[in-house]
Amino acid sequence: MRTTLLLMLLSGSLQAQMFPSAAPSKRDLWVFGVSAFGGVPVGEFRNHEDGGGGVDLMLGYQPFRRQPLVLRASGGFMQYGAVYASGFQRVCDEYSCWTERATYQARQHSMMVFQGGPEFMATDGTWRPFAFALAGITYFRSSANIPPSNPQGTPERETLFSSNNVSSAYGAGIRRVTTRIGREMGLELSARVVRNADASYLTEDGVQQQPDGSWLRTPRHGAANVLGLHVGLWIGPRIHWTERQ
Repeated sequence: MRTTLLLMLLSGSLQAQMFPSAAPSKRDLWVFGVSAFGGVPVGEFRNHEDGGGGVDLMLGYQPFRRQPLVLRASGGFMQYGAVYASGFQRVCDEYSCWTERATYQARQHSMMVFQGGPEFMATDGTWRPFAFALAGITYFRSSANIPPSNPQGTPERETLFSSNNVSSAYGAGIRRVTTRIGREMGLELSARVVRNADASYLTEDGVQQQPDGSWLRTPRHGAANVLGLHVGLWIGPRIHWTERQ
């Protein structure tokens, strides 16, 4: 009897040493995401622009382990307009130099969005839906690339217009989740509407270069809402083997 009891105690001690139960860490609760998206103007904005594309980065924190709430912050960039032109540039190799025609981006119109808010997500299963609501600031910026006056010169970049406004966003999607190196991760598909209810922005129709080289700018004012269709990678919280279902 004593021998059996001793063997049971030794067995339990060995199992505890072989499979230590690491204490969960707050670092396990950070989540990350990156996505590429196509942006489609909606409402009034669609009358002036055709759309564009960009990238979005997300950082989040799950304040309660294995619960649906995530506090997320995101930053995104979208170029919604561009004009290309051609000019001459000087090109050299180790033997000689010559002048050739090159195409460059003469003007570009873009928006940057920085927002934060709550997300609610499913915490179990392979296919996990999620939804979120965000608020923050949108920055609009239009700039021009000015070619040099001669092929040996240096091009310049000039800001034509910039503005910012309060914005909000609402979105939903689904993730296909697996577990890798202890963390949940997977492909993410989602749709998001960014609402710029009172924006000031510049389009190509509002830009005209004068004979003296100066710019005539006519910005537009009003709603500039965008529907984004996102495809990306999501890296979720670290789940210990004792928590997996």
